[in-house]
Amino acid sequence: MTKKNTILVTGGSGFIGSNLVDLLINEGHSVIVIDDLSTGLSSNHNESASYINEDLCRYIDHSEEIIAILQEHNIDTVYHLAASADVFLSINHPEMVYKINVLASIALAQACKKAGVKKLVFASTSAVFGEPKYLPVDEHHDTKPISPYGLSKLGFEQYLNYFSLDTDMSITIFRLPNVYGRRQRPDLEGGVVAIFYGLMSQGLPIHIFGDGQQTRDWIYVDDITDAFYRALTNHEKFNMLLLGSNTETSLNDLFECLLGLTEYKGEPQYGNARAGDIKNMVMSYRKANLALGWKPRTSLSDGIKKLTKGS
Repeated sequence: MTKKNTILVTGGSGFIGSNLVDLLINEGHSVIVIDDLSTGLSSNHNESASYINEDLCRYIDHSEEIIAILQEHNIDTVYHLAASADVFLSINHPEMVYKINVLASIALAQACKKAGVKKLVFASTSAVFGEPKYLPVDEHHDTKPISPYGLSKLGFEQYLNYFSLDTDMSITIFRLPNVYGRRQRPDLEGGVVAIFYGLMSQGLPIHIFGDGQQTRDWIYVDDITDAFYRALTNHEKFNMLLLGSNTETSLNDLFECLLGLTEYKGEPQYGNARAGDIKNMVMSYRKANLALGWKPRTSLSDGIKKLTKGS
């Protein structure tokens, strides 16, 4: 049985973060959230959690404030999900994304150490790999990001590896695939399932960059939060795990899947591929299964049915 913890979730007003907060609350844990609501929504808030509306970048120069929060609430576990996840923002404004994803994250890690936090769980991304040399990608695959976003996530991963050498904290890094499900915003760059479903439900045109044969690894949000929850009982000093499905799905296949659940009558409109987009990606979950007993349990078709029913 997992002991009850006092937990901080950064980015806990966002898509994945708010679903994680709900799970933690339902399991009896006390939860504090830091979120500046730049992409998160107050409508996602859980009335049993406490919320601090603050930009993590503030703590780069005011580390005493985040240390005070961690100590005041006796935080023993930190889930770090707050980030800039827009690939094309990172291409156009890399300095902004590095400040958010690297410098603010380092300030948080240092504060955790000084405040005596026991566990840090970081949400990274499959974008650290760049174009895969083989599929499914596993933990041994080379990392060669093709966007500043992927570089920034890899940079903090590498910092945590170094950081783990001089701390007693247990650190878990999850490299996430394309996550979808309830509360995913259709107006943000990364949520392809939400974007397609929103447009198709309204009978609006679907635009696909490239030929639609590019593949992705989609995991339903409940499966992702299940892995994060299981990390509470993982006490390894440093662990990096992929939360993949071993299942490649093309954008054209996704369109066909959604077509069967909507009354959409149109065809996709194809355009030029975009810089920074990876052509094919699918990840293994073998190590996560060995370390945490985790594997994805929701197929894409079942997950989309849940999404269309609002569950």
